[in-house]
Amino acid sequence: MTVRIVSYNLLVPVYADRPKFYFKCQPQFLKTDYRRNLIQAQIEEEITHHENTVICLQELSLSMLPKLELLFRSLNYSLFHNLYGEKWNDYIGIGMAIPVSMQLNSISFIKIGEHIRSISKHHEKRTNLFTWEWNFCQSALSKFIQLASDPWKIAMDRSNTLICLQLVIDGKPLYVGTYHMPCLYEQPDVMAIHSSIVKDLMFQISAGQDFILAGDFNLKPWDTCYQALTKKGYIDSNYPKYNNYEISYRPNTEQVLKSAYREKNGSEPNYTNYSDTTKSRNFCATLDYIFFVGDLTVEKVLKLPDHPTGESYPDETHPSDHLMIAATFRL
Repeated sequence: MTVRIVSYNLLVPVYADRPKFYFKCQPQFLKTDYRRNLIQAQIEEEITHHENTVICLQELSLSMLPKLELLFRSLNYSLFHNLYGEKWNDYIGIGMAIPVSMQLNSISFIKIGEHIRSISKHHEKRTNLFTWEWNFCQSALSKFIQLASDPWKIAMDRSNTLICLQLVIDGKPLYVGTYHMPCLYEQPDVMAIHSSIVKDLMFQISAGQDFILAGDFNLKPWDTCYQALTKKGYIDSNYPKYNNYEISYRPNTEQVLKSAYREKNGSEPNYTNYSDTTKSRNFCATLDYIFFVGDLTVEKVLKLPDHPTGESYPDETHPSDHLMIAATFRL
């Protein structure tokens, strides 16, 4: 028995429908209706051509949700989602869709920021002459000098949510999770915190059972965070220290993940994201992964192009700036 895992960052319409931002894209290919039709066709093809297909979506949004709900309903699928964003980003979130016939034992929605807060305790301030003088100076200068932020506080304030489903396929339990990592390249400490906690939470939830974790992790294969997720015993001396908080957590370096594409092809894809925007010029790299743990065999992966075409995605045949990725696992 096999299971097919599909992961796709859909690109929120309020981001896409900005020709001045995606300035190298043709405006007609940025329109929501055009992109949604292509996205739905790609999803439907994966579902109809593979058994036990689980769809993991990132950058799901309120404006895209109704039509996707109808699509999955027509395909006898159930969609579980969490929109954790705000009005300005169309309440961005994530979702997972499974066949209604698939046995579902449990659903977990974990806001990583809230989880971090639950394992944190703010340092109690001790008052003495030195600290009083320091606090006074800090208060006086704060109007003119931006003090360094505590990465743990920033990590707590993020609303990104992990969705994890406990499934049973052919009598075998399997946990499947999806996550969209905060896109904070200028604050790698925050990404290191979220990535390690999401990994360790999946181990905790699955309690020794096989699991798959798919999504847009905003990590490149050569990044430190990727190494920490996939290399046993990897210790980064620069892992964020606790400044203003006492954190009852340290990454478990013995619990690591395997990547479906790397296991099957010997390396990660050449790229899964391609765009040229006013904010990120000529970006082309792998950011999306299907990680797994346990007695699972990768039978095949969705073939991806070696090199992008055109000047930027989205384009006529690519409705998002991310590629859809997929892997078939033998249980």
